[in-house]
Amino acid sequence: MTLFDHHLLALGITSASTLGLGLFVLYKNPKRNLHRSMALYGFSLSWWSGWECAALHMPTRELTRQLMQIEYIGVSFIPTLLCTTVSFLLDFRPQTRRRFLLPLYAGSAMALFVSSIHPTSLFLDVTSEPVAYLPIWGLAGPHYWPFLVFFMGAFLSGIALTFRAWRGKTGPERAGLALFLVGSIAAYAGGCPEFALKYGVRLGWLNPFGLYGVPLFIGLMAYAIVQRGFLGIHIAIRKSLVYSILVTLLTVGYFGLIYGIERLFQTKFGYHSIGLSVAAFALMALAFQPLKMGIQRLVDQLLFRVPHEELVKRMERLEREVKQTDKLRAIATLAAGMAHEIKNPLASIKTFAEYLPMRYDDPAFRTKFSKIISQEVDKMNALVHRLLEFAKPATPHLEPVRLSQVVNDTLEFLQGALVQKQITVQVAFAQTDEVLADTVQLKQVFLNVLLNSIEALGGTGQIHIATTQQNGSVHATITDTGSGIAKDDLPRVFEPFYTTKPRGTGLGLSVVHSIVREHGGRIAIESERGQGTTVEISLPLNGGAHGPHAHSHRG
Repeated sequence: MTLFDHHLLALGITSASTLGLGLFVLYKNPKRNLHRSMALYGFSLSWWSGWECAALHMPTRELTRQLMQIEYIGVSFIPTLLCTTVSFLLDFRPQTRRRFLLPLYAGSAMALFVSSIHPTSLFLDVTSEPVAYLPIWGLAGPHYWPFLVFFMGAFLSGIALTFRAWRGKTGPERAGLALFLVGSIAAYAGGCPEFALKYGVRLGWLNPFGLYGVPLFIGLMAYAIVQRGFLGIHIAIRKSLVYSILVTLLTVGYFGLIYGIERLFQTKFGYHSIGLSVAAFALMALAFQPLKMGIQRLVDQLLFRVPHEELVKRMERLEREVKQTDKLRAIATLAAGMAHEIKNPLASIKTFAEYLPMRYDDPAFRTKFSKIISQEVDKMNALVHRLLEFAKPATPHLEPVRLSQVVNDTLEFLQGALVQKQITVQVAFAQTDEVLADTVQLKQVFLNVLLNSIEALGGTGQIHIATTQQNGSVHATITDTGSGIAKDDLPRVFEPFYTTKPRGTGLGLSVVHSIVREHGGRIAIESERGQGTTVEISLPLNGGAHGPHAHSHRG
């Protein structure tokens, strides 16, 4: 590769890596000021390197000049956005941050104005002859030096503040700042020699190889995020992922080495032998497994900072802790739901019990008291019954039953509600949709799902029910045109006591999920707010399959 090729390659890698870092940081927490400033900093570096790479490919001086002017939109704000990131990273007070950044943003705005409006020959002109290894380049004019002073001054200010903060930190925070500091120095030490080229001076190997220092900064930031939780981003890398990448790279290298050895013997010695190729293949196969294990242990030591055996124990312990946390969270949700649901009936009972001694001789009060107590006890009894159904559903009494028959029976039961709300139900049943199931429990499943659809529709709307046979299972889909479920609520619809309905208990879909699971099936829900909901229930098939037939119910 020529020096010019290295220059372009380094710019391309810089543009892609800084853009990737900016998008990743912004994705992790777009509402945090530190993440937004770091993302903008990455975008400005990507803007500079991307447009400079494009400018060096232009066939005419005029096109190159235009692209370099566009390039300086990003260049003008690079040091200011570095200092902005530093101010949030070091948690400056708002007033201190304003006093620090206001002059810098004014300087960047002035630099942008000058680079866009000022006569080109006085700020940055494009050469008509090659400079060093570059076929075309921008040469600094007599008014370029103030921008250079501003750029370097802002950069050194940010570095000095970071260094001072680093000296007072300890632990992971100190390590994160150290990586940011070293990476920033490497990036600017590699990128700033471009300013020397603006004056026609090449600084030895720093032009162009110093440009690789900017991707090095991105690599250090990635390491700081993974190992130190830098920028408040915590990523758990499972050893299986690292090892999968490792094995892939080793395999590619393995076959590459085999191919290289074979080509060497063919080109240098003119020796063609299938036996030799097979022997080399066998030799490498013997060395491959020990080599893989050795590198795995090295990766464990360097990346995860622990021996291989200790890492295995840690991962197993972490998985046990996650499972235990999930159990405790489920118990907490269950307890909170029970307390909420039982609180209201108990409050009613307590109120009437307090008034009973004073109004015992009032027959009307005693009648009302008796009725209310009975109603509230029934509510608690029903709640406990549904909770027991969720926690330990009765063992299903399995018998051959057609899903189409269960659906039709359920629709017949709901006919009054469908007519009243003017809901149209369309069905399309497979000719064979027979499963082994408990008919009563299966009716409860479809009743709960259809009641949810009716409530979601509110008034006029459509429900479509279909059964299909595929891969040894019968799939029943219930689709409505109702209000849908919010994206944030969708992952929790099967949790006990989780409901968005004012009067719901949050146990309906939990019981449905338990019943379907007891039947060896599965249930899934897809929904979007305002776009309706689709529930898919899959149960093991009991018999063959034929074509579908369809009809409709009119409510």
